[in-house]
Amino acid sequence: MSLVLRRTYLKAKNNILSSSNGNISLSGSLLTFTPRTFSDDKSGNNPQFSSSTILIENGFNVQELPVAIKRLRDLSDIEEKPNEEQTASSHDSLSYQLIQEEFKQCLDLREVFSLLSKCTKITPNIALGAIERIYDIEKNPESLIIDSRRMHINLAKGAILDKLLRVVMKTEDTRTILAILNTASSFMEPYKYKFHDELLLRVIDNKLTIEQICEFITFLIKNKDDGKYSETIDKLWVGFVAKENEIDESNIVQVFRILHGLKVSKRIILTLLEQKLCDLWYKVKPPVMQDILTSFVQEKYLSVQSFGAVGSWLYANIHALDEDSMLDIISKLTRLKYTDNQIEKAVEKYMKFKGEKIESYVLIVGILNFCMQFQIYNEQILNSCSQYFMHNWHIVPPSFLRSFIYPYGYLHFDPENSLAFWTAVDKVLNERFDKISCNDLSSILLSLIYLGKYPSTLVSRMLSPEYLTKVKNPDMLQRFYLIDTAMTLEYEKYSGPLLPKNQWSKPISQDYRVKNILEKIMDTLVNIAGGQDKLSVSVSIPYLPSDETYLLDVMLHSVGLGSKTFNWKSKTERNENIAILIHLPDHYCSDNEHLIGPQVMKKTHLKILGMKVVSLKYSLLSQFYTSYNKNGLRDYLIESIKNAEQCTTVN
Repeated sequence: MSLVLRRTYLKAKNNILSSSNGNISLSGSLLTFTPRTFSDDKSGNNPQFSSSTILIENGFNVQELPVAIKRLRDLSDIEEKPNEEQTASSHDSLSYQLIQEEFKQCLDLREVFSLLSKCTKITPNIALGAIERIYDIEKNPESLIIDSRRMHINLAKGAILDKLLRVVMKTEDTRTILAILNTASSFMEPYKYKFHDELLLRVIDNKLTIEQICEFITFLIKNKDDGKYSETIDKLWVGFVAKENEIDESNIVQVFRILHGLKVSKRIILTLLEQKLCDLWYKVKPPVMQDILTSFVQEKYLSVQSFGAVGSWLYANIHALDEDSMLDIISKLTRLKYTDNQIEKAVEKYMKFKGEKIESYVLIVGILNFCMQFQIYNEQILNSCSQYFMHNWHIVPPSFLRSFIYPYGYLHFDPENSLAFWTAVDKVLNERFDKISCNDLSSILLSLIYLGKYPSTLVSRMLSPEYLTKVKNPDMLQRFYLIDTAMTLEYEKYSGPLLPKNQWSKPISQDYRVKNILEKIMDTLVNIAGGQDKLSVSVSIPYLPSDETYLLDVMLHSVGLGSKTFNWKSKTERNENIAILIHLPDHYCSDNEHLIGPQVMKKTHLKILGMKVVSLKYSLLSQFYTSYNKNGLRDYLIESIKNAEQCTTVN
């Protein structure tokens, strides 16, 4: 049994296997195969196969996979036989096409049998042509004979069909067998197990191409409710390993497509695909890459190595993508939550050279969603998108307006054509005010406030009693309170606050990452503050909405002015205090320098409230702590506090 495994399964590049061990190459990786010497074929009903498992070692990973083992009748079965299918000429395919045309002329079963009787030799192609015509005729009852000879014809059909199937089974043309396996004919069902076994034998004998193995697995996956078929699926991985060199830029996508149906063998196939994609990416055509990304989305696949290859491919092929292809790819990358410098540069390149020619507003939305997902602060991309909006805002549906406008405030990016852009925004918001949802409208207005744009007329319309009757969601009302408070604090011409005091304030939770790092650096903070009574943690500002905007991570204050006793209405006392904010990585745009809009507004409001503001980077604090650099941590904190941003006045 071990010999059979080595001769039929353990095949690598060039089908070379050392007889002294079970090591083979998988695209440059060393895999160690250890055949098991037992069989778990409890039924023993199939004389052609037994089942076992095999251990695979790939680096530090060890996996046990199922295999089907061919039972030997004699030692001659071990010898390799030439793959006649590979030498088949195009004449066979042509003959089959001609045969099909002949059988299509037959109007009933009697004519099919008559034509068969005229054949001097029934070849597999003739047999298949006859079978397919029999199936077509039976689908159309009107073509069946309706006289006393019908019973005799049906009896003859069974005997003739059995003979035809035996002929087809002998063919070296695997495509013929696959076609029969995939037929929906009811009278073929009893024979499909035989064709299944024949195909499995051919996989063991390394006679199927990559495409044929994929087609075989696709059939098995579609019929996985049948136990015989389902248990075969994960045994076919050996065919891919043996045919590794045949995976190319065209058929690699077919292997990706069958991943969803694999279980225990999925890991080894993914490893193979990952390495092949890295080898072949520069040859892959756009439609193939789109299908590969579809598989990534379906599988929720995450591989930095594979995604890196996709990024390189996108940058190299960005010029060849039309609008639909670009939208499809960028949307899938957004769903996969993956980007890198190559992908951002590719999108930047696309917008630079094709931005002015883009017709689809859906593509622009896709690109802006991409920027939002990864908080990409890229001037070329965002400016090109703003240019599109200025020229095409009249064709953008109300439901898409938030996607066009909100990213600019959230990323705190003011387009280079600022005046024209915001004029267009104001115009479209006023014209379509009643067609925009509460959620979208409040998000848009908040984004304008992030950038220091104060749409007081629109805010007044939104906070009017008539409009507020539409709002039932408590979270939405909290956002309205935030907008009202922001306008009141920042814009002296605003006639607010327009909303009554919020009576349902709820506690604001501090991010667990901030809590964690504060616990680790607390001793240093207390030392710098001059004592525990000069420092308060997680301080919520009263009288303001329950929002993270008004939560201080740390407040430094004089003795006796702790968070519980602090008089927030005393401007003199507020000027004496320092608000320390710890900015997490997601508080920054992708450049790790520009704070996102909500964080900018938070700092603005705290300074208007009369406090000095200190911004600390969570990443730096963690770095100082993990490297045991207490002196560096202390210097960073002292320098940051020394350079705290001063309080400001209202515009």
